[in-house]
Amino acid sequence: MQEIEKRVHEVLHNLNWLLEAHESSAELIEIKGKKVIIKCVGFCAECESNCVKVAFQERMPDIKLVLQ
Repeated sequence: MQEIEKRVHEVLHNLNWLLEAHESSAELIEIKGKKVIIKCVGFCAECESNCVKVAFQERMPDIKLVLQ
């Protein structure tokens, strides 16, 4: 597993236990270089707080995050 993929999975692991409380989840769709595509499912997909984006910006500022 590449280092970037390992880091993405760590962020997702830490996020998903919080998102589950809102009947939501985030999952990795694809990594292309520094572009990371994440799919949000459930109530959090429509949420305005954008905690998934914030979590990735804080922990992986060097990537381009695309949320679906």
